[in-house]
Amino acid sequence: MDLYVERQCVDNLKKGDTKQFLLLFEANFRDLFKYVARRVADRQEVEKIVRLTFLDALGQIQNTPTDVGYVIWLYSLAKPRVWDHIAKSSFPGQQGLISVSGKRKEGDDDVVEKIDRMMKKLSLEEREILRLKFFEEVADGDLITILSIEEGKLGPKIYRVLKRAHFLLFGEDKEKKKVYFGKLSGLFEKVRKLEGIEVSEVLKLSLKADFTNRIERKNFAINGEVVKEKKTKEPFMAKESEKPKGSNDPAKIFVEAVKEMREEEAEEKERQQHKVEQREKAYDFIDRWKGVLVLIPILLFLWILILVGVSLWGEFDEGVEREYVNTCEIEVVYEGEMSDGVRRGIDEGITNRICDHFEVRWMSVVYSETGDVFVEVDVPDWFLEYRFARKNSDWKIKKYERTAHSYEKPWEIWRNFGSL
Repeated sequence: MDLYVERQCVDNLKKGDTKQFLLLFEANFRDLFKYVARRVADRQEVEKIVRLTFLDALGQIQNTPTDVGYVIWLYSLAKPRVWDHIAKSSFPGQQGLISVSGKRKEGDDDVVEKIDRMMKKLSLEEREILRLKFFEEVADGDLITILSIEEGKLGPKIYRVLKRAHFLLFGEDKEKKKVYFGKLSGLFEKVRKLEGIEVSEVLKLSLKADFTNRIERKNFAINGEVVKEKKTKEPFMAKESEKPKGSNDPAKIFVEAVKEMREEEAEEKERQQHKVEQREKAYDFIDRWKGVLVLIPILLFLWILILVGVSLWGEFDEGVEREYVNTCEIEVVYEGEMSDGVRRGIDEGITNRICDHFEVRWMSVVYSETGDVFVEVDVPDWFLEYRFARKNSDWKIKKYERTAHSYEKPWEIWRNFGSL
């Protein structure tokens, strides 16, 4: 619906032409249905929330804002019900992507899984900001209406959410451009095109018939009971100041009468929202640190084993042949007396690295009394001879010579072995 036409409908609606509500319902049903379906997996619950949201809007005709789009108004009415449902749902089912089930091409699964994993690491509010920005494509200013965020805090909050999502998806921004929206937008657009949301036309027709009947009977109550004026008992008209002025329309009487109830409902929703956010923070903490929490008992068990092993080491040390593991596929010949630490250091800093770089046929390692290591290596087409010295906790090549089948003259270099 054109914005000008929508504004005219809202103005006429607030002036008493309640049939204009049907036009607004027709124009915004699809968007509201998708909004709820993106956050709620239960189809029956989706239809229930959509119905109650439109009934909320019908019952609050005079409160309908004119400075934001009507669909934004509907999103703000639906959000408390959606968040309340999420709070009651099992963790972590409602955290990731809900509605992505359409046809996928090669590589789409990776994108969907990546974003789904990222979304589960965010708080409820952070996920909502991303969904509104990239799925509903809501302007920043409209987030104030939907999420009740203070205007001065909106910009920094959106920036932090985009930055965190970018980090979880792509890692640290090495170029320090601090421009996150563009890259995120492209990725979310791929997922949005994969959505498999089927908007219920049956529900739409059913609701339209229900609303038409309510408008004709001027019955706007959510529970379906007609609000009537009573002469003997006037719970809504107890005080003169509360009487609607200039109209005996039951709909207007209802709207005026429930203002106080709405304030109480708003406070209750705010309390529920606070509970949801606290619960989400707890879930988020568990999700972020679950690896550590799982490892704690394992580490404690290993620590006990280590203590027991150390206490028994002296009794079983003699006559036990130690096991040394290296990555070489051939058996390496070792000569010279060396401690366990030196032997493992030679394997890690010398033999493993040689085997990683060359196809080794045979290798001999001699540890001298001076602490130097002499290594002979037989590889295809040549024979290598090294002399290593320990420097700064690392083995450095002190001498290197290529002999036997080599057609080059022997030469010496001083360098770090890691450059080979």
